[in-house]
Amino acid sequence: MVDPDGGHLVSPATTCLILLPIGTAAVLACLAGRRLAAEIVAGGSLCAHVILVVALYLTYAAPRSALEASWLPALGSQILLAVDGISIHAILVLTAVFVVAVIAEIRLQAEGASVPRLALIFVVVAAMDLFLLSHDVLSAAAAHGTAGLALAALLGIGTDLAGRSAARRFASWAVAGTILLSTSAAILSAVAGSTVIDDLTHIDPGAARFAASLLALAMAMQLPLIPLHTWLAPVAAAGSLAGRTLVFGAWCAAGVIGLLRYGLGLFPDLLAYAAPVPLYWGTATLAYAALLAVAQREQDLPRRLSWVTLGAGGLLLVGVAGLETSVVLGAWLYASAQALPRVALLLLAQWITHTGARRGTLAAIWATLALVLVAAPGASLFPGWLLVVTGTASPVVAGILMLATVTMAFALLVPTVRLARVRTGPGLPVPLSRLLVAVLAVVLLTGWFPGSFVDRTRPDVEGLLERVPPTATAAQVTEEAP
Repeated sequence: MVDPDGGHLVSPATTCLILLPIGTAAVLACLAGRRLAAEIVAGGSLCAHVILVVALYLTYAAPRSALEASWLPALGSQILLAVDGISIHAILVLTAVFVVAVIAEIRLQAEGASVPRLALIFVVVAAMDLFLLSHDVLSAAAAHGTAGLALAALLGIGTDLAGRSAARRFASWAVAGTILLSTSAAILSAVAGSTVIDDLTHIDPGAARFAASLLALAMAMQLPLIPLHTWLAPVAAAGSLAGRTLVFGAWCAAGVIGLLRYGLGLFPDLLAYAAPVPLYWGTATLAYAALLAVAQREQDLPRRLSWVTLGAGGLLLVGVAGLETSVVLGAWLYASAQALPRVALLLLAQWITHTGARRGTLAAIWATLALVLVAAPGASLFPGWLLVVTGTASPVVAGILMLATVTMAFALLVPTVRLARVRTGPGLPVPLSRLLVAVLAVVLLTGWFPGSFVDRTRPDVEGLLERVPPTATAAQVTEEAP
């Protein structure tokens, strides 16, 4: 239905994206102790969610589809769920990670599926959907906190001491990020009388500067960036498989949405003014992560992957700070393409570490996924990586980006020698092997045919950059020149 006042397409599918997983979580909470019934309910809801998202993605054509509802009106806040090209792409990626998480919980978790963990998976997905669709800072902060605490519980329930410790550390960082987002929303509400993004285009520069700093710190914790990354390596090494899948595949990628919508979308003037800072921050993060990835013990595959994830966050920040359509678009394409190969490598690393398996086929699969993750030509990450590196104004920074990428590739490929040296341990379980084949097929196809994603997200990226001062790019080039 078309809203005559705003020209927006209002679709019930938008609310179903939130209500379906919430309803499923409530049903699963009533099935404690009945694992088979819970698995059937989870599988059915998962299929319905996938069908809903695919239908929404295929039928999406309007510049923006929106649904509004009153929420905390005294603070100028409301539930504003808006579907645009970036958010529908993000929802599609989240759904793919959602599928992997449910499969990991039901078929790959060593002790079998846990009904509470299955319920928490759906809570996380509902909260992440709300975060990705929300165009209100306060409701986004609420979704951020809900997703973070549910993820922490998902990581820790039924795991060992290391898993519970990693869950507590993750929870503390997630709560800190939520506090920063909520404080920023309170400042915006006090100054502008609203926390809706569309109402915040003209606010006091001083208040905007402080609110923007809080938002940037919250998203830097989520990507993450140095020195706000200390939760990442422990989560890579311990915790439930479904929890780690959602953290590495969805939580980190959602930080880029936050940077685009609540950073570039709200404060383009400030980002343009401070452009060298995020540029150098991202470059330093990438270089630091590449060095640590190489220095990591060869057999500690999950931690190697955690440092590569940290490096990806640095590259993404460099792209967002580029303030040009091609570079920002490249950052988003790179972020969205990270999710599936990253979680596939994480699951494979966990299985290799747990079983001690070694054989040539494992080495070949690991090497292929590693090359995909470091943006080898032909893979899904390559178009985004290429746009970021070639669009970077400073040749020195571009050189560091390329060198760090090669270093991370070396760090991920070195273990293949050890994996291929001897043949020992069990073969890949059928569910994991099928999952890896499906992921490889998806990342290769999207690497060869990225046009659909580019066409859908480019108008929204251009819209985000409309308010960037016209002199920003020229000033940035001058300041970055060696």
